[in-house]
Amino acid sequence: MQTAASAGAAMGVSGTAFGQDGEIRLGGETSGWVGRAPAEIEGETNPTLVLEPGAEYTLTWTNVDGVAHNFAIEDEAGNDLVGPTDLVSTEEESQTVEFVASEEMSEYYCEPHSQSMRGRIDVAGDETEAESGGTESLDARRLSVRDLDNSNYEMLYTYRKRRALEVLLSDPDVNEVVGNFLSGFEAYDALTERLDAISVQGSPAVEIEGGIDEGAFDVTVRDRQVAYGLVDRERDELVGATVTEPHDVSWTAWEADELGEARLRTALEDSRVRDQIEGNDWYPLFKVAEEITSARGIEHAGVSPIVLFVVGDDGLTAVAAYLDVRDDEAGEVVDVVRMDRFVEYPPNELADRVATADRSVVGELPDVPFEQRPWYTANDGFHRIEEPEDSFDRAGWNIDWEPPGVHGIEVTASYRGRPVFETLDTPVTYTGYMLPPRGDENTREWFFPDDEPVFNGDLLFWDIHSVDFGGPGPIGVIEYPEEPGRPAGFRFRSHYHTGAHGRSSQDFHSGHRFGPYNYDISYDFYDDGVFMPVWRRQGPGFVTEYVGEDDDSVVQHYISCIAMDVTPGTTEGVDVQVFDGDEWVRPDGEFYVEGEPGMIARFTNPNGSETIDVPLDHDKELVVVRRKEGEIGVEQRIDDMDVESSFYHPAQYVDGDPIQGERVIAWLLMEAATDQLPHPAGTTSFVTFGEVTLSGYET
Repeated sequence: MQTAASAGAAMGVSGTAFGQDGEIRLGGETSGWVGRAPAEIEGETNPTLVLEPGAEYTLTWTNVDGVAHNFAIEDEAGNDLVGPTDLVSTEEESQTVEFVASEEMSEYYCEPHSQSMRGRIDVAGDETEAESGGTESLDARRLSVRDLDNSNYEMLYTYRKRRALEVLLSDPDVNEVVGNFLSGFEAYDALTERLDAISVQGSPAVEIEGGIDEGAFDVTVRDRQVAYGLVDRERDELVGATVTEPHDVSWTAWEADELGEARLRTALEDSRVRDQIEGNDWYPLFKVAEEITSARGIEHAGVSPIVLFVVGDDGLTAVAAYLDVRDDEAGEVVDVVRMDRFVEYPPNELADRVATADRSVVGELPDVPFEQRPWYTANDGFHRIEEPEDSFDRAGWNIDWEPPGVHGIEVTASYRGRPVFETLDTPVTYTGYMLPPRGDENTREWFFPDDEPVFNGDLLFWDIHSVDFGGPGPIGVIEYPEEPGRPAGFRFRSHYHTGAHGRSSQDFHSGHRFGPYNYDISYDFYDDGVFMPVWRRQGPGFVTEYVGEDDDSVVQHYISCIAMDVTPGTTEGVDVQVFDGDEWVRPDGEFYVEGEPGMIARFTNPNGSETIDVPLDHDKELVVVRRKEGEIGVEQRIDDMDVESSFYHPAQYVDGDPIQGERVIAWLLMEAATDQLPHPAGTTSFVTFGEVTLSGYET
């Protein structure tokens, strides 16, 4: 037993306080702190500690998983008030911390696992506007990256989404509805006014008609419902709640085509597949096939997965069959895997674990306004789509855009009347599973050690971003009014469920979400000449196929690739420099560089003042190449299968051609290592973003 003593303060709002001279007990594990005592927090993950100012508390936590943890309390600015204590790495060893609560305390956390092991501290006694019946708290907008510091913005999407869902599920009426789902889909937006917008939806039953011999599979989910919540993230309490009326949602999962039927019959000939579907209803999903896949040691465009959703006694499950299609288009089955869960923490299972309140507040609290519902689900479980004009002006920027082909929306941008990007798009998101541990390799060496389009792990998707292959694509522009410390700006937001059915993603949004992805790709523009690409992923893909298989492997790793045809005030060519942390260098030819703290890539108008700076850090890489026909960046993905099948990494296009004074494409690679998170699919999001700054555009 270890003991530490500190004095501090606690910030808070109303609730049931633990009382004077209270004792608090927690279990500590990498996935989060788990409440043990008092009874109000028992079983809760990262429970809110409601304290009284000036009271003395004894907090004892016990190491649950044998991983090194410690304990600390910080204020809103991130300054430590208690601890961090010494690390405890022995399973079942306990540590005791004594402290006096006061109003500065904001959160408690574990230093080595500060994202997953983090909870709120609140002081009892202050009545909030929501409690007094006010409605002003519902007048909130969506947060921008620049409303918070970087770590807090990321933390909202890695921690608050699940916590907000747990708060919503604590309402007994919501819990009963969600607990009956076969599977579910949840969405989250962080709002101002300390609010979380959360939703969860699904259905208790599904009916499948047709079959391969009938030439089609028609699917109907029965009685789909959506529960929306607005959660005060300071108090972890609902301030708004809505549950929609049940309704049916239908889609045609597959209509006969010659190649699809041949591959489906190949899969059905495999006894491992037949054993899973025999006596059950099922339907297939084709996830864009070999064009975007490398798996089981087979190169890009040589392997095609088929997913079968199966309704049986165990509920809704998925079976993935991998077909080698190199020698025969109909394919040969090389592997079959069954998944009982589509995400690691399904909402219906979370509902069983969450303690419910004594009574429901649905119907008592205000409904969640359409404008404050999560954007993905605001329209009765479907996307809110508000596409802007093809050309628009905001915050000093002019934006011309075209709908997605397969690279997401294609943007041409100018600032104060002068060009910045001739084209800006997202040709690829890498989703890799079961990579070997990483040493000092860059992403090209780690993913493709042989410099060929064969993945170094078990499964890789070069995901595209398209309306036809699981849109919806552009969903709207979010305005950011000028605030103290931040200029006016806007977000051009798009969303992609790569592999889902149709632009409305009826299957994915009904909880049938093994296989397809969930990418939020946003471009933020600000009046001070700052551009920020913001990428979020919310699972699940194929992660539940691999979780728990091999502790040494990297279960899942993402790379978001933004391609920028940079035009700093000119379309005639650029001057390129790189600051390596010590000095500026001027590379003669194409290059690929790993980011380091303090590193900056600069693109300048050789005959003017306009400059585009791209800061790089350890989670980013940059590839700068000439514009060339026959290379992705100029060419669209999957248009030419010779170009597509030979593509593996933008660094493959670096061949030393001169770049000074030439038009170039700058590929910004932003890494997102989901193995660092406690819940790498479903109820946790991952966020990564870059920053581009302009200068010399003054009027």
